Amino acid sequence: MADNQREDVLQRMGNSDSVTGIIERIIVEEGTSVYDTAVWQIALAALGGEENIRAASVPIETYWRGSLRHLHNIRAGRGGGQTFIYDRDQPDAISSDLTDLGRRGFVFRIINAHGKYLAADPLDGKHRFSGFPNWPDIHWEDWKPIAGENAWVVIAAMQIYHHKYFDYETGQYRHAAEPVELALAKEIARAAIHLQANNGAVRMAPIGTYFFSLDEISGGTAREVAAELDEKAMASKESYERLVREWGEERTILQSEHTTWYYDEISTENNLSWFTAFKLLYEVTEDPEYRLAMLRIERYLKSVWNADEHYFYQGAHFTDGFWQPNSEHFATDVQTWAICKLGPERLDEWFGEGAAFRIWQTTKEFAGVFDDGRRLQGVGYTREKNRLSVEWTVGAIYAMDELAKYYEDSHPEWSRSALQEAKLMRRGIETYRQQVSETRSAYSYSSRRGWIPFGWFSHDKEVLSLVSSCWVLLHDKGFNPFRLMRNK
Repeated sequence: MADNQREDVLQRMGNSDSVTGIIERIIVEEGTSVYDTAVWQIALAALGGEENIRAASVPIETYWRGSLRHLHNIRAGRGGGQTFIYDRDQPDAISSDLTDLGRRGFVFRIINAHGKYLAADPLDGKHRFSGFPNWPDIHWEDWKPIAGENAWVVIAAMQIYHHKYFDYETGQYRHAAEPVELALAKEIARAAIHLQANNGAVRMAPIGTYFFSLDEISGGTAREVAAELDEKAMASKESYERLVREWGEERTILQSEHTTWYYDEISTENNLSWFTAFKLLYEVTEDPEYRLAMLRIERYLKSVWNADEHYFYQGAHFTDGFWQPNSEHFATDVQTWAICKLGPERLDEWFGEGAAFRIWQTTKEFAGVFDDGRRLQGVGYTREKNRLSVEWTVGAIYAMDELAKYYEDSHPEWSRSALQEAKLMRRGIETYRQQVSETRSAYSYSSRRGWIPFGWFSHDKEVLSLVSSCWVLLHDKGFNPFRLMRNK
């Protein structure tokens, strides 16, 4: 990207005096999502070779160590520092003590890839800003141990574990002591099981994960949304600090919406990811605890099925003593990943013959992006027609592969349709491929910048994406990250 393009992209993330803009610019410039990292790790495993496997193992070793340079603790639990509680009945079950091996909590969802705590605004280089949260020195300001991202830490760890230790001749895993990949996966899965609610779902995050309401965001221009987010963040911080003064810190953490909202929120996508993570662990260890965790998630998934419109609700929230489905926003990835992770056979068993195919028809109707000739190009994030996500489109292509395979005999016309639409979408995302050098290319994150109602911004196509590029690579190599590869 040319310097003038880079500056334009950074400016579109908010004004120089926008806290939301500063934080987003730092995350884009220096941050790494542990989900994005996991997809990159799986892509390296798919490519194979000693050098790639060594690189893919570095994040696993970092998460197990629990620190990265100036970030002294990237594991969230109860102990020193900020408090995170996964289970009200057993508040000390999950630890943040890095020496308490096997009992530690989730990894924070986004960390500074360089291990830096202090930062500068990439837009103008400033190191201090009077309105920045907590103190004026600009610093890393995202400490959220979210369930879905951690499911992908487990998925990546299991894929690398399988690649390193599975003996294809004997069909067994060959190692002496328990490898770090398996130890990490089991430790994080233990935290997720403590986070499972009475409806079977893994909650979105433990108590103590800070939140301010995203309700009533106008959905205007990205700059207008950033201004609204700034106002909400400031008002929420003042409200939280007032409660701490009135109630004390412990009661505020345990009872205020600021720190319990995520605990009372469930993401269907997060649970589809955890279903896959538990499935891989069960296949490897045969521990019935993981099978039970999967069955509990299945119970939740059936409870958020919209039978009238043939799709899964985005999630659920605990309100007035009950878990109420979130019906406000349609989530595209929930539908495509349901087809990929649960499989058309299970969906048809649950909801009737053709249910998996009908999920896709609804998804295409709500979120399909078409060219002027009404040819399918890809999908967006929600009910929209003018924004394409490369990453979520690849998820839709994987879903088409599943539909084509499953319906080949029973409904060959559906199978042919899925194959054709997979080809159209694969061709459609080539618009967003950019040549970085003579030998390298990458894919955009999305087709345009805008607010996504699930809590983040998409980007203009000049912003290239690691996760988009890795998903394309994985699909083109024929590697399915939702399953352990059983033969070379």
